[in-house]
Amino acid sequence: MSGSIQELFGEEETTEEEIEKHYGTVDISTDEVTAGAYETWTITYTVGQFGFDDGTRMKVSTNQTSDWGRPQFDEPEEPNYCTVSTTGEATVEGRWDRYYQNPKPWGDNVIIDTYDGYLEEGDEVTITYGDRSEGSPGHRIQSFPETAFHFMFQIDMQGTGDYVTLDELEYEIFAGEPTSLQVFAPSVVQPGEQTEIVVRALDYFGNTARDFSSTLEVELSDDEADFVGTVDADGPVTFIPVEFSSEGVHRVTVSDADRDWSQTSNPLRCDPESEHSIYWGDIHGQSGKTVGTGTIDEYFQFARNEGMLDFSSHCANDFQVDEEYWEEIKDAIETYHEPGEHVTLLANEWSSNTVSGGDQNVYYRNVDEPLVASGSWQDGEGFNKHEGVYPIENLYDYYEGRDDVLIFPHQGGRPARLRDPDTIDTDLTTFVEINSIWGVFEWLGHEAIERGYKVGFSCGSDDHTGRLGAARPTSQFEVDEKANLQAADFNVKGGLMGAKMEALDRDSLWESLSERRAYGTTGERMLLDVDLDGNDMGADVTVDSAAPFSVEAYGTSPIKRIDLFDGAEMIDSVDLTDGNDLLEFTWSGARSKNRHKVLQADGSLSLSKGIINDATEFGFDHPDQGITRVSSNAIEWDSTISGNYLGIKVDLDAPDDAKLAFSVPFLDETFELDELDDEMIVEIEEYLGVQLAVRRVGEATETDVELEFDLSDQSSGEHAYYARVIQEDGGMAWSSPIYATIE
Repeated sequence: MSGSIQELFGEEETTEEEIEKHYGTVDISTDEVTAGAYETWTITYTVGQFGFDDGTRMKVSTNQTSDWGRPQFDEPEEPNYCTVSTTGEATVEGRWDRYYQNPKPWGDNVIIDTYDGYLEEGDEVTITYGDRSEGSPGHRIQSFPETAFHFMFQIDMQGTGDYVTLDELEYEIFAGEPTSLQVFAPSVVQPGEQTEIVVRALDYFGNTARDFSSTLEVELSDDEADFVGTVDADGPVTFIPVEFSSEGVHRVTVSDADRDWSQTSNPLRCDPESEHSIYWGDIHGQSGKTVGTGTIDEYFQFARNEGMLDFSSHCANDFQVDEEYWEEIKDAIETYHEPGEHVTLLANEWSSNTVSGGDQNVYYRNVDEPLVASGSWQDGEGFNKHEGVYPIENLYDYYEGRDDVLIFPHQGGRPARLRDPDTIDTDLTTFVEINSIWGVFEWLGHEAIERGYKVGFSCGSDDHTGRLGAARPTSQFEVDEKANLQAADFNVKGGLMGAKMEALDRDSLWESLSERRAYGTTGERMLLDVDLDGNDMGADVTVDSAAPFSVEAYGTSPIKRIDLFDGAEMIDSVDLTDGNDLLEFTWSGARSKNRHKVLQADGSLSLSKGIINDATEFGFDHPDQGITRVSSNAIEWDSTISGNYLGIKVDLDAPDDAKLAFSVPFLDETFELDELDDEMIVEIEEYLGVQLAVRRVGEATETDVELEFDLSDQSSGEHAYYARVIQEDGGMAWSSPIYATIE
């Protein structure tokens, strides 16, 4: 037994033999499976001496964070078909129930009803997941690895509603075979400095592949030396020493000739005059003791060794954290903190009900901090469950005057409630999070600035899947009006924060966070610099006149547009594509600000006259989504949105009076080509910022862009200027604002 009844109920003196005699035993048929694969396995319960009465139930529960296929009992030819049988003289019938009497995170349940008879000692009940006997391809395993995927097997032998946990069965989920490469490079180096690039082999779902071996060709883009060499890779993660001799922005291309793969790294700046290096981090995620997966050691090991993060943190929901776990978190923060290699921050996700403040991440400069929670609903007793530091005003009062604590609002299951303008503490809140696996939340940054906050924009993952720094969207279930909770709402890949730091240590990171000297991306390691009259992002300055706002952006894909914002208003935009012979359709926005943000956006585009020559997609993060069909007059796709931007770019050969019909569940729009100017925006007021944008564009070709925005027409007063960079592949970055008072 992997999770014994003695431990669960404190009956240390009860032997396993006694438990098995009276309660029975349960076994699982396999101990390992492959992420995302279709598999078949069984769980078999053998009834004990106590028996199983007419009208009783058993229950198999799993972690709601998992995106494994939802068991179904009605369609034997479809995926995830599940059956239940017994050797006894009774009827057993299975059903799926998402919300059946379990504490978080055990939210997914197969309920087995026993009726028209009873079961006696020795009778067996067999649950077959992925029963292939009538044509089902099997049951789909979750899309990410886990060393111990648990099935909590519970029994109610007398039908009282009082369940006993008999065992916690488990199997290990391994990553799949390699399908592509990812190449990491440091963002800033010195000429002649030896550094390392890292090559990570990925499976279909973006996990670190299970196995990989190859001879890789490495090419450096250096003006003085066009080096090509070979490296033998004997494992899914390979470190390759390199150095650059000339100043400027470089990239490294790694190829696998046998597999016909080629991947180019993020941009690397070789700059002897640089005051700061750019370090990459993800400071928002949690592991398996709350609503994540895996151990806290596995969490940090992935962040450092596979996510290739320079800095990280761990943010567990506070109502699930007791003093013992808080000490475990602090120990891990100390263990994985290695200045010069990897920096960690102690953190806590203050998770009050939305009315009291919602989700806010609290970060600490020092590790020796007490647990300050909004409440203790899952670890408290009786009336004490509500006790804690809440609402949000009390949390700010508790930390008032501290320069070693920061509070970042974010959008997770409980939307953050921003404070009223007359109660804002700008020293404690220097960032708001505008991107995570839940979606893209530019509106939160806009609202913060409009309320009077002076904040930078952070991006992270809020990862629950053990992949901090490399979180990917989980498989979608049927989207409905009720929150699916966890996995189905993790709709996009995790974001990253690029921090400008003097050194890779905790003091430098804290200074960067305190001074808003960092920016966020949707996961791409772009280089981004902005300047206003000699001031960098995060600055709060007064200027005599409106100097140009300059932007330098070095992408991981060609850059198609850079937008300039003043707070919530986009005041200028530069199209960096070549020509206007293509049509770009972008749909974006979210269902709501609440927990369930995902909006179904499967759709089609049809052409009444002429021919569709070609169509390409951008911004589709999940490998199972994207264009599904292209014909001479129609395009179809699968997609979901939760604040993110995605779409298609179409090459047409059609007359001006040809009609285009765009259709998704929330919009049907038909227009003639001659009605379309450079841009058309259709707003959908029913939802949160949902819109369709249609633009005449060309192909983006430049990955390195330097430009200036003219601010000479700006009025005097207070402004919050920042740049948004959009790549051809859909990747995005946001600079933190420069807060400028123009006199």
